[in-house]
Amino acid sequence: MYYAMIELKYSPSELRELYEAPRAFKAFLYANIGFKLDQIAKEAAKAGKGGK
Repeated sequence: MYYAMIELKYSPSELRELYEAPRAFKAFLYANIGFKLDQIAKEAAKAGKGGK
């Protein structure tokens, strides 16, 4: 929920819709969020190694 609120800038009503969404949709969305966070972490690691 934090990622949806901060990064995706969901409104409180959109967060409620997400919370009440069908289980299959939430699983798909959370998998996409996890993938995106992994990509961001890898890019940050590459940027950190390139700066040294």
